[in-house]
Amino acid sequence: MLQAIELETIIAPDGKLPEAFREAFGRKARVIVLLPEEIASQPKKKGQSEQLMELAGKIDAFKNIEDPVAFQRRLRDEWTQEWDK
Repeated sequence: MLQAIELETIIAPDGKLPEAFREAFGRKARVIVLLPEEIASQPKKKGQSEQLMELAGKIDAFKNIEDPVAFQRRLRDEWTQEWDK
């Protein structure tokens, strides 16, 4: 038998659930979230890939690296311990 917990509330910006859900804390649960139509119809926010593409060419922390593959291999070799060799 399933027990339903239903509460109409605003989820806090920190993502924590309201106190009314305390009974479900630490337990396996199936969560169903229904949002009002007005929220679903808002314009889509930029995705992570779009945000990263905006930074293309602006970050120059690695501009002096001539061979990126060799640079990564060198970094990984630094992680290898003596017993791993």
